[in-house]
Amino acid sequence: MNEITIAELLPHQAPMLLLDRLLDYQGARVRCETRIGERHGLLLDERGNLPAWVGLELMAQTIAAWAGMRARARGEPVRIGMLLGSRQYQCRVPSFAAGERLVIEAECLLEDGGMASFECRILCGDLPCAEARLSTYLPGDEELSTLLG
Repeated sequence: MNEITIAELLPHQAPMLLLDRLLDYQGARVRCETRIGERHGLLLDERGNLPAWVGLELMAQTIAAWAGMRARARGEPVRIGMLLGSRQYQCRVPSFAAGERLVIEAECLLEDGGMASFECRILCGDLPCAEARLSTYLPGDEELSTLLG
């Protein structure tokens, strides 16, 4: 896989671009990474740790990287998607430690008309520390312009 920057795949910009890089993309699966630090500045607690609830956004941005890779393969521009909800977000840690490397994985389980369901997890080292199922929606261009008014 050629080196593709994460910024090429996501519609996000600093300071809300929370991922560092794409590790792997294969069909329905994607893996990204981030190291907790300066990139997460606005979200860090007083000790420099990232609160556990931000794991949902890390998962959502990993899904966005998956959608960005698919768009790129089709010669299409990256589009804004929407996180519709999550089920059973479980995090085994109260926060992600400053300097810690996280690997975020997502697998598309089902797609239908722009809607999709993903099984996601965050690895702290080699151990899963957070899991959830996320539902997303990728609107078409006309629908997006209507939504954004």
